[in-house]
Amino acid sequence: MTKSFYSLAYGQSFANLGDVFYIVALISTVYNVTNSMFFVALVPFCNTMAGFLSSFLAPLFIDRYRLKHLLVYSQLSKTILILVLSIYSTLHGYNHLFPVLFILIFLIASLDGVANPASSALLPQLVKEEHLVKANSILSSLYQGIQLGGWAIGGVAAGVLHANGLLWFTLILYGISTIVMSGIRNFQEHEMTPAPSRQSMWEGWRVILHQKQMRTFHLLIFFNSIANTVWVSAILYPFLQERLHVGSQWWSYLNVSMLMGLTLAGFIGMKYSEFIETKHTLLLIGTTGIIVVTTLSFGLNQLPIIAVIIIGLNGVAQELQSLCIHTTIQRLVKEKLLAKVYAAQGSLVMLTFGLSTVLMGLIGDHIHIVAVYLLAGVSVGSSLVVLLLSQRSANKIIDLEL
Repeated sequence: MTKSFYSLAYGQSFANLGDVFYIVALISTVYNVTNSMFFVALVPFCNTMAGFLSSFLAPLFIDRYRLKHLLVYSQLSKTILILVLSIYSTLHGYNHLFPVLFILIFLIASLDGVANPASSALLPQLVKEEHLVKANSILSSLYQGIQLGGWAIGGVAAGVLHANGLLWFTLILYGISTIVMSGIRNFQEHEMTPAPSRQSMWEGWRVILHQKQMRTFHLLIFFNSIANTVWVSAILYPFLQERLHVGSQWWSYLNVSMLMGLTLAGFIGMKYSEFIETKHTLLLIGTTGIIVVTTLSFGLNQLPIIAVIIIGLNGVAQELQSLCIHTTIQRLVKEKLLAKVYAAQGSLVMLTFGLSTVLMGLIGDHIHIVAVYLLAGVSVGSSLVVLLLSQRSANKIIDLEL
């Protein structure tokens, strides 16, 4: 692994930890100011809409700037916005800031919508192709480990530092992230002549729709995005009460089990990267099948401890499946076109996940909470059928001429 890879990995880790503290500070602030769950729910909704729009528009920036510059300047801009928010909240409090708060939330989420595809597309330029599985596994383990510990630490820190102190701590983490990621070096990025704006915005979608293997992968991603809505708190909380008949503390157990499964999968990827390299098609089919079984089993099960075990297994399978998909995509598509594919993928996931969350909530309210998990299982089952029916495509590199 190169020094530039570790600059990317550590820089993203500081940014991800800052994101956790930022969200904790936001949720506690919004709830304390409004005492309304509706406004608290607007925070993830605002993030989703901003992520969708910025991912859709990201190709316009990808054409004009180097991927490293997009990543670093996006993080720098987030740092500046958090600085403004921290100073204003320290001087004036949050009551007068509340209308502006959601504008800042939208802007920060929009910057992530540009930075995320740039980061994913940058990775293949920083490591050798045979190290892609291991590199993706390292990034995954770091991310999931931060999610696992960050929320617990953030909750404790919120009680000690309060929302304003968390924002200042987030500012420090964002600043460190910006400095570390600016150390990314030693990669070659071919210059491109910017395409017309309309053509540029749809280039990623063209690759996804017209290349058979890419189309198959993104059908999997689409169906998984529908199914993954059953793991959000808005669905899990009613499931705990109506199906498992336990208190809300079990949500924490389920959440920890899922994150532990995701983290374990990252370590498996690092340990057995060579096996995954040679057997990724078999592993992709196997993990998709496990996701189908665990999703259906979770919905039909009524024993809390079994639910904790099932959701952990689901996390392992989901992460290994994602590792297979993204490593192959990074091999198939080159450089800035890869960033445009990831931008299109981000739009697809954000829109599908947002709409599916509403749909699953309606089904849970008007039919039954178990029906939500059965539908999720059918959705992942559809992706398994697509995967089995798809024929192998040659691993042809998709270059900028497409």
